[in-house]
Amino acid sequence: MDKDQFLASLNDVYCRLDKTVNGVGVVAVRKIPKGVNPFKNCEPFGATLEIPATELEAAPVPESAKKIVRDFFSLENGLYFVSDYGVDAIDKSFFLNHSYTPNMETFDDGETFLAAREIEEGEELTSDYRLYGQPTNFKNSGKQ
Repeated sequence: MDKDQFLASLNDVYCRLDKTVNGVGVVAVRKIPKGVNPFKNCEPFGATLEIPATELEAAPVPESAKKIVRDFFSLENGLYFVSDYGVDAIDKSFFLNHSYTPNMETFDDGETFLAAREIEEGEELTSDYRLYGQPTNFKNSGKQ
């Protein structure tokens, strides 16, 4: 991925890791339409790109995605040092918290997740661990 592809990939950023009622979880940074895979750009390998801060600010991409670059990548001498595989390189799906009424669904034992319904900005993304072999001895707080 080159700089232009990296900046364009920010248009596919739908969520980030953040504090939630469950500790750390995945939170929507913008509306996620039903059927969208918000983790589609996760890839664990790659090199580093240098993105000038001025190019990031001028890029026609969501402000919420730019904030993720500012929060998670280092800035030195006006350059962000970013992964060439995009901001979704951290497989955020590992941070989905359990819910008995999840807003994410999986059809392949937790390898891929799709929005089960439209998810609003600021809403935590959750899954039902029972659907893909995770432990099921959770306290039911009534909220999850």
